[in-house]
This record gives sequence, structure tokens and C-alpha cells, in this order.
Amino acid sequence: MKTEQLVIRSFLGLLLLGGTLETAKAAAPQIFEESLSATVCPYYKHRADGKPGRAVRIAYNGANSLAGAELEIRTKAGTETTPWRGSNRDTLCVLLPADLGLRQNDTVLLRLTAGKGLKVEKLLPVPRLRQWTVYIYPHSHVDIGYTNTQANVEIIHKRNIDAAIELAAATRDYPRDARYRWNTEASWPAERYMASASEPRRAALLDAIRSGVINIDAAYVHTNTSSASGEELFELFAYGKKLERLTGRKVETMVQVDIPGMSWGVVPVAAQMGIKYILAMNNGSDRIGNSLDLSFRPFWWIGPDGKSKVLFLEPFSYVPGAQAKGFKFWPGMAGQTDPDKLLRIVRTDSPRECFIDGYLWPKLRELEAANYYPYDIFAMTWCMADNTPIDADLPDAVRSWNEEYAYPHLKIASSTDIMRAFDEKYGDQLPCLGGDFTEYWTDGLGTAAKYTGRNREVKEALQQTETLHSMLHPGESPRRDLFEQTWRNIILGTEHTWAFMDPNRQPLQDEILAVKYGYFDRADSLGRALRAAVLPQADAASPWFAVFNTHSWPQGGIVRIDARQSAGYTGLCDESGAVVPSQRLSTGELAFRAVDVPALGMKKFRLTKTKTRPARGFIDGNVLDNGLTRVIVDPHSGDIASLVCNQKEYADPKSPAALNSFRYLHGDDASGKATRPWNTRIEIVENGPLVSTLRVTSDAEGCNRLVREITLTAGTPQVELRNTVDKQAVTEKEGIHFGFGFDIPSPTLHADIPWGVVELEKDQLQAGNRNWFTFQRWLDLSGDGKGVVWCAPNAPVFEVGDLTANILGGAFGSPKWLRRTEPSATVYSWALNNHWHTNFPLYQQGTISFEYSILPYTGLYDAARADRFGTDRIQPLIAARVPAGFTYAPILELEAEPGISLSLLKTLDGGKATLVRLRSTAGSDRTAVLHWSGRQPASLRVGESGESGDGAIIPDGRITVPAMGFVTLIARW
Repeated sequence: MKTEQLVIRSFLGLLLLGGTLETAKAAAPQIFEESLSATVCPYYKHRADGKPGRAVRIAYNGANSLAGAELEIRTKAGTETTPWRGSNRDTLCVLLPADLGLRQNDTVLLRLTAGKGLKVEKLLPVPRLRQWTVYIYPHSHVDIGYTNTQANVEIIHKRNIDAAIELAAATRDYPRDARYRWNTEASWPAERYMASASEPRRAALLDAIRSGVINIDAAYVHTNTSSASGEELFELFAYGKKLERLTGRKVETMVQVDIPGMSWGVVPVAAQMGIKYILAMNNGSDRIGNSLDLSFRPFWWIGPDGKSKVLFLEPFSYVPGAQAKGFKFWPGMAGQTDPDKLLRIVRTDSPRECFIDGYLWPKLRELEAANYYPYDIFAMTWCMADNTPIDADLPDAVRSWNEEYAYPHLKIASSTDIMRAFDEKYGDQLPCLGGDFTEYWTDGLGTAAKYTGRNREVKEALQQTETLHSMLHPGESPRRDLFEQTWRNIILGTEHTWAFMDPNRQPLQDEILAVKYGYFDRADSLGRALRAAVLPQADAASPWFAVFNTHSWPQGGIVRIDARQSAGYTGLCDESGAVVPSQRLSTGELAFRAVDVPALGMKKFRLTKTKTRPARGFIDGNVLDNGLTRVIVDPHSGDIASLVCNQKEYADPKSPAALNSFRYLHGDDASGKATRPWNTRIEIVENGPLVSTLRVTSDAEGCNRLVREITLTAGTPQVELRNTVDKQAVTEKEGIHFGFGFDIPSPTLHADIPWGVVELEKDQLQAGNRNWFTFQRWLDLSGDGKGVVWCAPNAPVFEVGDLTANILGGAFGSPKWLRRTEPSATVYSWALNNHWHTNFPLYQQGTISFEYSILPYTGLYDAARADRFGTDRIQPLIAARVPAGFTYAPILELEAEPGISLSLLKTLDGGKATLVRLRSTAGSDRTAVLHWSGRQPASLRVGESGESGDGAIIPDGRITVPAMGFVTLIARW
């Protein structure tokens, strides 16, 4: 008996006994005379009975006639017989019984017979293969300026909406999953469309949203969420929610394209705004660090409060469509500034020619073999590239594919379709993770440092103005349109696009940059106008000034009245007539200290002409000493060599960086090659009873001049620093870092992020960035009974331990990407760089200032102390001239346990409601009570979905604020 027959008979016995192919194989080696060759395909096709069957390609290798031949397919479940329809040289496709090889590896016996002269058998292993559903997300990446002018980018995306509506109508009778749908990727295209289209077209868009033809994704733009403020994240979702109210169609998914990483603070904001899901598709290769470690690993992302959560999925990058097909079209659009010459739609005669095959098959094989992806849902993007037209071939390609294959089955889908499918099928099986997905592209903030810093200051001031309006004008409607315009320009400043893809192309590069810079200018201008409108109006001759505190705790600090407003006066007194210590500064400003301005309250002061004897300051040579803190400036380097407070030294002489030390690093050089300042001069700028300032002027590489100012003020231990570079226009890769080597043994570093606090390493997802970090208002270094709170209001990026931000180019797979941050009490402010090879200015020049504050303390880390210091620093007291009879009493008192603070007061519904947002930095749930003075709200409810106020009623003003969380309350009058 031949060996092959022995193996097959053994297999037949094993089928009956439940054995395996491996046992049969062990019987004897396979030897063929005439044989069948067979290949199991990685797909299912449609069987005659309507069920999916695994496709197998079979060929007969032999000389016998196949007239009347039949093929038997024997499995454990039985035998199927089909006529052999072909000649000796044909390869036939046959379909296995349904479900074979679906849940486990299987084996079938193939037997080809023809009369009495032919009987050929073959054992065929059938490896397990899932019946995949492939969700295809059609979109065009919204990159506002990268490939074209901002105006042309807007035209492209608005055209796409019209084209999508038309294509959806044309494919209305297609099978459901092949009918066309379009995803806006962000709400900006829809907002621009609604702002400029005719009324009939606006109505058509709203109808298309209602029907699901157009899907609105939740975020306004793709932004560096780590550099967004907490309140800015609410504004990021505001327009999407406005469309939800207009259409009744839920906006439930945030889509983040291009940018690797995301701030942890997005989670609680998204959850409160009714956004359940985040679909992230990053760049795939360019400066993405280790972010792909989370690719195809869906998880429930738990917020810093431990309670909020969203479902997060990163299905690789957004490039498959561009690589398969878009490369034929988008290069001709990039930089084409004539809108009439821009391609309006992608359509070919062969919809399947450049389709998903090259990407899909290897990815499915990879995921079938992976131990981390047990799901049968595959999500992918279909995008021709950045700012490109829709692919009108997609519906025909999907219909043709689904007619050919049963599985993988293709489905044109929205982002919410994808995420809901995961949620409904696998939601209870997905892991839960907490931590910051520390972003990688925040290095770009330093390539336009002047504008980045300015934007941070403007958004914090706007938040104060919002609260100030609610304080001073209760029941009055604010200019909500102007607030929205200001936030829109702030967000467009934070948006990830800056310049043209080729920074050397002129004049296009400068044209795009000018528009980008205009967002910052308009935000600043609008913010100032809103502030002026909110403040009391007074005659210029009034000597009275009010100092307002927009925080929920008493606030003090140095207040400055500019030279013009204080001209002719020598000092101030308070409302009781008591003299207030003051000082005329070298700038001409009149400075005074306002002490204990009440929470959400005011103190009034009057300018006087009383002559006072100048008091001595607290500078002696290169030493500043106000009795609380003593600072020694090294006369050679200009660095702070010693900082003593409470008889403890806070400057580490062993650190590679003294406090406020300048480092200039070429490109990707190691930190040891960083250059330092030279030719240092020290002079006294202020030396008064309130403010004393030393100015350190040096020569420094890459700069015409480096000026560092160190200031101490009376009555406080904090140190204020202002570093100004007169920057040369350097196009070679460079970076400016300011080092701070603190003497903190066994240090733990906590950093403030939007709506949370991150302890470095402990509170970071493993895929996040470790080479540099972005923080909001403060970071805290503590250990062994002492610590410092460190603030950098207009310089948001820092490094820990060393100059680790020396990575150039795309750096895909570079070993320089860190996997872990080692504890260190040395931090560097990465103030400025031009490391990016695309999208950003080639150089920076002119005067750029960076401010820092240091609060030394003894004892343990206290998040509430750090948060108050950081907030006071970036949201200072507000001084304004007022009429002599001006009065004001706080409208609200917050009685709260430690760690709870007011983030925002916001007047809604034309003055009929007030939003109160409370934040907690405490490690446990805490209680707060709202006490209203004067008028009492008719109702107070929890805002469960942003500003709706549709949550629980708070009858007594008492609310629990979750640990590391926030609560939004809506008071209706």
C-alpha cells in the first residue's frame, strides 16, 4: 500500500476519533505520483447556499482524463461533492463548508475521482482565519495650510462636502455597506461651509448630517492637546456639539489625525461632552517616537479622575490610501494656488486597480498571528492625502469587492460606526488603561516660540475675562460672538499646522505663515477688546484703581500701573487712607503690593501725590536677599549659583546645569557639546523696597544678545526670572535650553496638565514621549522634606535630567527615543528650536522673552499649593481705573475643602444662566458648597453634557468634586 494512502486512511480514522493532522502526518512521509496541489486563500467567498466559504485553489497534477471527475471535500461534519469543471491544466477555486477554519485550525481531505481509473487524495491543513469586517473611514486630512494656502484648503474641504452629498445620492441604491458616506475628520470644514454657503446649501448639509451621509467628528481641528488649556478643550468640542443640537445627530467620536500622542486631560472633557470614543490615526513615520506601540490595541482610557472614560483606538496611520492611490493625484495639488486648477474629485475607469489590497492582506496576516488582537473588526482610513478631494471610486470598489468576497467584508463607515462596533462586540473584554499619552509633536511649539508663548497668555487672560464678566455684569449677556471668535483664533493658533510643506518655497511659505500669525494677532486684539468692555469705565482723571481677583481664594501680589496712567502721582493709599507701599520702576510703572484681595472680589486703591522717603532695596553686588530668599548670581556665567530659603540650599552644585543656565545646542549634538554664555555683565535695574532686579547681559551663540533678569519682591520667597534673547536668523538646526539644577534629594516630579496632574513615568502610557514633556501652569519637584514649584507661563516644553530633545528628521525607529524617564531634579526648559524639516518656519529672529517663577518650600508635595502658585502666576490680579464711587461685592463664595478651586464662571443664555466649573487637585473626593450673595438661582444642576445643565439637582449648593476631577454646574436665574 502506498505511503500517501496510509496517511489518508489514518486521517479518516482520526476524523472519527477526533484526532489531529499532526498525528496523521507522523505515520509516514508523503510521496506523490499523481497528486492534487491546493492552496488555502486568505478570504471567504459566497457559496451557493448563501453562506461564506473559505476559498481553496486546487490543481490536478497528472495525465489521466478528468472527464466526469468529481471533487469530494471530507470534513468531520460530513462530505460535500462538486463536479470538477476544468481540464488537467486548470486551477479551480472551490469553497469549503461554512465555518471551517473559523474558530480553530482544521484539516480537510480532498478526493478527486473520475470513473474507475482516477482516485487522487490530499490532506489539506486549513489554518484558522477570522471572518473580518473591514470598516473603511473615507476622509481628507484637514491640515490647514500645509499643502496650500489656508483659503484654498478651505475651498477643497467645502467642495468635498458638496461632492460627498452628490455621490451619496448617486449610490443610494447600492448595497448598504457600499453606499457613500463622508467624514469631515474635524468640525472646521462644516463650520466654514455653514459660514459661507447659501441657505439652501446649508440646509442640505444639515439634512446630510441628519441622514448620516455626512459624519461630523467632534474636534474643531487637529490640535496639540497637551498645549491646549483646560477650558480650551471644551471649546475644541463646542462647534461639533452645536451641530448636534441643530441636527439631532449625536457627535460621539473625536478623530485625531497625524499627531502622535494625546493629553490625558482630553478624557474627562470628552466624557462630559458626550463624546464616547477617540479614533486616532497618526502620521505613521514622521517623529512619532514609540507611539505605534498602541497601534491596534483598543482600550478603555480612564481619565485622571479615575471615573471618566472613553474607548480609544489607534488603527495604525492615515497613509494607506495615499500610498495606494493618492500619490497619483496629490503632488499636483500641493502648492497649486489657483483654486480653479485644483482637482475637484478623484475618479478613474478602474475602481479596484489601486485599492486596499496591498495594505489589507499583510495587515490581516499580521493581526491573525498577533497575540494582542483577538478581534474580527479591522478599521482603516481611506484618504488620498492632506487636503485632497474625495475618491469617488470607493463605492464601486467596495461593491465589487463584496460581490467577489464574503469576507473580508468591506463597509464604508463613520468614525462612530467603527468605535460603536468595538464597543458593542468587545467592550466588556477590552483592557482599561490610565495615564498620559505624552505627545511627540509639541517640539513644534518651540519653532515659533514667540507666538506659542503669546497664545498661552491670551487664552488664560480670556478665561479671566469670562469670569470677570460674570462677576461684574451678572444677568447681562456678554458678547458671546466675540468670545467665540477669540476662542476660534486661539484654537487655530494651537492647531498643528503652521507653514508650507517645503519651508524654502517662497512666497508661498511667508503667505501661509502670515495667515497663521494672524490668528494669534486677532486672538490678542479681540481678547483685549473684550477685557476693556468688561472692566468699569472711568474718566482718565479718576485717581481710583480697583484690583480684581478672579480666583476662589484670596490673592495677593505686585500690581503695576503703567507710566501714563500714574503720571503725576507718587504713591497710593487704600480705601481707609492708609499708605500702601509702592515703588516707581525704571520702566516708569508705579508698582504696589495688593494684599489679600478677596476671592472673586476687589480692593480699591487711590493714587496720591504724597512724597515718601525712598527705602533701601535688597541687592548687594551680585546678591539679592529679601529676608526670605537669598540668591547669588555667578558673575562669570550669569547663572544662579545659590538659592537659599528657610536655611536650605535649592541650587545643586553637582548638577550639570546651575539655575537659569543658558545652553545652546547644535542639531543632534550630545548635551556635552552645548555652548554657554560668555562676556557676562551684571547691573542693578531695580533696587527698591518692593522690587529688586539684577540684569545679567551676556553674549551667546545664535543670539545678538542674551539678557537674564532675576527679581525678588518683598514679603514673598518666590524668584521671578525673565530671559530675553535677541535671536539671530539661524537656519541650521539649533536649540535653546534653560537649565535648572535643583538640590532635591530623591526627587518626584509632578506636572500640571489639562484637568489633571501627571507624576512622570508613573502616570504615563508606555507609548508616550519621554524625550520632552509639555505642561500647563506648573511642575513640582519634591523629596526629602523640601521642594520647588516651577512655572514657565510662556515656555511649555521641558526635558528631565539631560538635553534629550536632540532628535532631528523623521527619526522613525531611532534609538534616541527614550523608553523610560529616570528621576532627576534637573529640568530644562526647551525654549526654542528649529528641528522640524517641514511645516514650520526655517528660523526665528528678533526679541523673544521667556518667563519663569520658582517657589521654594519645605515639607511635602502639595498639589493645591502648586496649583494656586501656578494659577496666580499666569492669571494675575487685574487692575483697572474706576470711578470714585465704584462698588462691588462678590456674587459667589466657594466654601471648599483643600484642593478644590474655581476654574471658570461663564454667563450663558443671554444672562439667564451661569456656568460654574470646579476643579480638584486632591487625591480623594472633596466637598464644596456654593454660597450666592444677593440674588439666588432658581435652580442649580450638574452639567452632565457640557453646558446643558441636565444633570442632578443640587438643592443646597453642596457638591462632591471627584479626586483629580472637575464638576460643571449650571445655575439658572
